[in-house]
Amino acid sequence: MGIWSWALPLACTVLFYGLAAGVWKEATLTVAQFCILFALTKTVTNWGAWAIWGRRNPFDPGARAFMGWALLGQLVNGIAWIGYFRALESGPAAIVQTVTAAYTALATVLAVLFLKERLVAIQMAGVSMVVAAGMILGYESGGGAVTASGNAWWGDCMITLVCWGVAVVIFKHAYGKPGADDYRFFLTNWLAMAVTVLPFGCVTLGEASWSEGLAKGMVIVLLYCIGDLTLFAAINRGPASIVSPLSGLYPIPTIAYVTLVLHVAITNLQWLAIALVLVAIILVVPASDNPVLRLWNKTPEEKETCKC
Repeated sequence: MGIWSWALPLACTVLFYGLAAGVWKEATLTVAQFCILFALTKTVTNWGAWAIWGRRNPFDPGARAFMGWALLGQLVNGIAWIGYFRALESGPAAIVQTVTAAYTALATVLAVLFLKERLVAIQMAGVSMVVAAGMILGYESGGGAVTASGNAWWGDCMITLVCWGVAVVIFKHAYGKPGADDYRFFLTNWLAMAVTVLPFGCVTLGEASWSEGLAKGMVIVLLYCIGDLTLFAAINRGPASIVSPLSGLYPIPTIAYVTLVLHVAITNLQWLAIALVLVAIILVVPASDNPVLRLWNKTPEEKETCKC
């Protein structure tokens, strides 16, 4: 199948993540309910994937380092998901998606600092564009018409962005360890959600009713969970250095949904910030696979570039 073997599941990931956030704005369930559904659905999808395709022993002593680092990254990932759900509840979906998608730029910077990966000029431009977009969105959300409580989603976005950026770098480090395996990775993902997202949901649940909105809530959660699986299928079949950043394009279907279906207005400055982030996601692709450098025929030699 060539490029379609990874491009098709990657497209599914972008579509599923994007639609899930758009449909979220029509849902009636609380963040706590979504957290519980998310963790429980992960039990089915992640263990199911391991049972069908993997079945490699997660307790293999040879994979201990991989499992330990993967679990650490997944715990940080769990905190990110809590912040993400909280941000989506009260913030504008298109902006929340755009801000959180900028984690790919942060991961690029952290990989340079801690994994000694190489950062070329075009990636620096991408990171700068993300910073500029953040300043624009911060200015917009800090307008006088918005109350302090109304800006709480912005802080949750920042928590999500930072945690996802850190988690990606930890995952890169983990996959350099012996015993690295996607299906073992799925199990660490399930375990981390069970000890972060699920307890948060249970503690903050209160007396929320499950009688309304459960079906739509399940659809949203399934879109997120299946999007995770198609993402790792894409990474497994294609170049991770391209697949991972491009998966951050999930704001595109969200923007389409909220503007065409929900008729949510987006200001000109917000459109500018969204455009900056979406372009930056392409620019921060590692130098050896960067599509812009390839277009200019300026891709560095393989031996000069650190591999993710």
